Amino acid sequence: MRVTSGILISLYIAVALSATGAGSVVINEVEINPPGNATRWVELYNGGDEAVEISGWVVTIYNLPWAGPIVIPQGTVISPKGYYIAEGDPQWRGEDEGSVALVDAIGMKVDETHKMVDDGDSDFTYGRYPNGLDTDQRSDWKLMKATPRAENVLS
Repeated sequence: MRVTSGILISLYIAVALSATGAGSVVINEVEINPPGNATRWVELYNGGDEAVEISGWVVTIYNLPWAGPIVIPQGTVISPKGYYIAEGDPQWRGEDEGSVALVDAIGMKVDETHKMVDDGDSDFTYGRYPNGLDTDQRSDWKLMKATPRAENVLS
């Protein structure tokens, strides 16, 4: 019983630490309609002051009834104020709209976007402005020139 209690306490502490760090990771930029035959991608941003391991997290691009899940590989860590690009399958094709959800390794929703429409077939993306802004409002997002792995800026 004592060993089991120790394991449960360790698991509780690990989940609590993971949940604390997870709160600083958001979907920061989305390429929903890339130019030509380019790949759809989603940028994650860690706005916190500590590194966050995102191994096993899932980014899903939705264009219902179609959904494209991207599983984050083991050993993936986003440094403080750092970025991670989750790239979709090059064969994914869909309409010029969609939304994105981010779920952690234990199945808890970390972040999600509203439905976005991008019919420009260009290198413009939807991004949070400023970086990491998360008030759960549509106004957090701006259509802007793509800035993968860099701070979002308005052109």
